[in-house]
Amino acid sequence: MRVRGGGRRAALCAAALVLTSCAESTQGSPVASEDSSTESTTGALVPGEPFDPCTIPKSAVTASGLDVSTERPDFAGITTYPGWKNCTWDGLGMDSWYYVSVMSSINSMAEYLSSPQNDRQIPVMVGSRNAVQMHATYQGDPPDGCAIAIDASGNLLLIVLDTVGSEETMGDPCQAANKHAGELEPFLPK
Repeated sequence: MRVRGGGRRAALCAAALVLTSCAESTQGSPVASEDSSTESTTGALVPGEPFDPCTIPKSAVTASGLDVSTERPDFAGITTYPGWKNCTWDGLGMDSWYYVSVMSSINSMAEYLSSPQNDRQIPVMVGSRNAVQMHATYQGDPPDGCAIAIDASGNLLLIVLDTVGSEETMGDPCQAANKHAGELEPFLPK
C-alpha cells in the first residue's frame, strides 16, 4: 500500500469546504451499479443528490487505464461535506505515479470556479462538452496535478489528477487528466 500525501487530502477537503455553504443537506444516495458492460451509458442525476462516481462501470475505469482494485469511495472524507461524492483510482503501470478522483457536487461549476484556489483556468472540450481545465494552488508551480471541471445540468463534475505521495511527476498532469476525462465522459451525467 502506498502512502498518500496528507496535504492532498486536506486540499481536496478544502475544495469541498469552500462550497459547503452553498450545498443543501443530502439524505440517501444512489445505489452503485454492478454494471461491467463496455456499453456507453450516462449516469443519472437524482434531484438534490450528487452523482455517485463509483457507479461508473468498472470496465470503463479499467479501459481508461485506472486500477479498479484501488477504488476508494469517499477519498479524503469528501462526503462529510453535504452535496459531495467522489471515487478515486490509482493509475496502472507506468501511470502509477498519479491517482484520479472523479468528484460530483450539487454546487454549480460557476461557484467552484470563482474560488481563488482554482487558478490558471483554460477552456477545454471534454467529448462534446465545454469544460474548464485548472490547477489548484496546492498543486504547485509547475503543477504536479490538474483538474477538469464539467457542468452536468447545473451540477459540478470534477476530474482531479494528483501525484501519489512523494512520487515524481512522470508526464503532463493536464494531458493525463484530459485523457481520463474524455474516456470517462460518456459515463457521466449530462
